[in-house]
Amino acid sequence: MNTLTLYFRREWQLMFRNTSSLIQPLTFFIIIALLFPFSLPAENALLQRIGGGVIWVSAVLATLLSLESMFHSDYHDGTLEQMLIHPRSLPLAMLGKALAHWTATGLVLSLFSPVLCLTFNIPSDQIWVLFAGLLLGTPSLTLIGAIGAALTVTLRRGGVLIAIIILPLYIPILIFGAGMLTQATQGLDVTSQLYALAAILTLALTLSPFAIAGALRVTIN
Repeated sequence: MNTLTLYFRREWQLMFRNTSSLIQPLTFFIIIALLFPFSLPAENALLQRIGGGVIWVSAVLATLLSLESMFHSDYHDGTLEQMLIHPRSLPLAMLGKALAHWTATGLVLSLFSPVLCLTFNIPSDQIWVLFAGLLLGTPSLTLIGAIGAALTVTLRRGGVLIAIIILPLYIPILIFGAGMLTQATQGLDVTSQLYALAAILTLALTLSPFAIAGALRVTIN
């Protein structure tokens, strides 16, 4: 746990030195989500139907945007090589790094999502459904995306390759997350979708740190 806390705090300190890494995903998330209400007819029913899906897709794209730089600075200054030979647990270090990255991206996007719901005229009693789904889904997006970032860390421009590798794995999260709001709109129970997102998150928390560590060892060595 000391390793987890150490790398979590270290990652936050590095991100605060580079504030663009905090602002850029949120700005991209807001811009993408706001383009749809302005480009479509101002019909409440239409906006409500597509609102949840648009916000989820925006969150996925914003997460992908932030992944490319996740390991680049550590790779170029030699920190990753030191992590690989250090006796501290590399999977725990990667988990701490990924969780810090999520708090700066996925958590911020989730907290801001209720504001965007207002632009899609989503009823207040359904906003919590989208918010809960994002809170459960965005950590999985970050943890799974970190595997792709680790596999492409040595490439100068690996953003497109990360998307190709990771997007198929994002589809179940996107289906369950966006489907929650559709179910809530129809007055149906959303418990099954919540359980599905929680199950995916549990698997991601358990397996992704080892996959990230293995990907770094293969890529760098």
